[in-house]
Parts: sequence; structure tokens; C-alpha cells
Amino acid sequence: MVAALKAHAAWLVNALGVNRNPLRRPIDRLAAGISVLLLMVALIAIPASGLFGASLHADLTQRATTAAETTRPVEAVLTTRPALSVPVSETYSQDALSSTAVVEWRAGLGRTQNATVQVPADSSPGDTVTVWVDQAGNRVPAPADGGAITASAIFAALLVLLVIELACIALIAGTQHLARRMCMRAWEREWAFLQHGGTWSQR
Repeated sequence: MVAALKAHAAWLVNALGVNRNPLRRPIDRLAAGISVLLLMVALIAIPASGLFGASLHADLTQRATTAAETTRPVEAVLTTRPALSVPVSETYSQDALSSTAVVEWRAGLGRTQNATVQVPADSSPGDTVTVWVDQAGNRVPAPADGGAITASAIFAALLVLLVIELACIALIAGTQHLARRMCMRAWEREWAFLQHGGTWSQR
């Protein structure tokens, strides 16, 4: 790995060098210039992804604060026994097993609401669980806590960084592969020209 990096660095230096080199072709200089630009993008992506993560963290925190101000937890009563729930897409995963039951809560003005939610497997009808509702009494997701927000922001930042880095690596490899193919074709044309009595153009 280290040897490959050293060889690649040496190629970049030679391809971008200002000295006259009869073996260097214009495509070599172009490919090296594109590679350097992509390397700069890959480096810039590191702090940029950090800024993206920080911005996302602030946005998610603001949303969680707004959600906490406009929602409230209520006690809901189980009206059915828990039933085992297994998502079809995860039938063979033990982690996918969960128990659900129908719960009911007061939505205000004498109204009641009900929904099917996840509950502990050993629950019984009459037990209570906490659900979050909006101002109209409708069930909504619970506001995200600080740990979940931080984990989401870090994951998103790392994902963005990974995508950019892989894209830069793929573009560098593709650019240099194309440049090598063009150089090989140029050498083949030059060699065929020499075999027919021509002179080396040194380009």
C-alpha cells in the first residue's frame, strides 16, 4: 500500500513537472491535473462534512424542541392482549420480533383515540403505556432525544464524507485508466509509424 502511494505520488510529480521529458504526453499532464483537483476535493470534503453534520444537528435539535413544545405524553390503556408481530421482510431475524397491542387514551372533550403500538410482551389488558400526542390528541412520534440527534448527525456526516471520498477515488482511478489507455494507443501508433520509416515525434 505504501509503495503504491509512493509510486502514485512520483507519477503525479513527473506528470506535472516543468522539466522537459520526452516521455511525457499532454494527456499525462491533464490526467495529473484532474487527479490533483479531485484530491483537493477529497480533502475539502473532510471539514465540509463536519460542517454539514453540525448544521444537521442544529436543525434536528430545533425540530425536536418544536415537537416537544407542541406535543405531550399521555397514559394509554391496553385494550387487547399483546400479539407477536414479525415484519414479513424480516421473518428470519430474531431482532425483528416485537409485541403489539391496541391502546386507548383520552383525546379531550370526552373523545378517545386508539392505535396499535409496541408494548412489552408480558403486558396485560388494563396496563398503561406512554404515547405522545399532538394538541388535537392524535398520536405522533416522540420527540428525539439528544443522543439520537447526535448519532443521526454523526452518521449523516460520515455517510456524506464516505460518498464523496469514494466518488473522488473512483473518478481519479477512471481518469488515470483512461489516460493510460490513450497513451498506450498513442505509443502503438508511434511505434507503427517508426516501423514504416517515420521519425519519433517525442510528443
